[in-house]
Amino acid sequence: MTPKQKRFIECYEGNATQAAITAGYSERTARGIGQELLTKPDIQEAIASREEERKNALIASREKRQVFWSQIMNDPEEKTADRLRASELLGKSEGDFLERVAAQVEKLEPPIINVVFKDVDEIRREEGLEPFGDE
Repeated sequence: MTPKQKRFIECYEGNATQAAITAGYSERTARGIGQELLTKPDIQEAIASREEERKNALIASREKRQVFWSQIMNDPEEKTADRLRASELLGKSEGDFLERVAAQVEKLEPPIINVVFKDVDEIRREEGLEPFGDE
């Protein structure tokens, strides 16, 4: 991977043309080069990896939240209300307040539907009407 390609990966935020220009490619060719770079598997993987790292840095994982709540809950200098709330959130994250219910489910067979086809003239005769065919 060239230094310009590495710079493109660093600069890419959804606009390939702008990333190419910022990476040092000519403004005249930036659009085409940017689109071409986005088709390369190693560039795609590097951008995806960078985005995953960025997301992980911004979004707290379950473990990080649990550590945070545990620190507040165990800090005697925090207000009691804050410590209680932290312990509640920690308990919820661990599933401590879920009521577990055992359910028995019977497998039901679908109903059997018998379909009988009758001749219209036969039905009319059964009902005491003149059949259509005799008119």
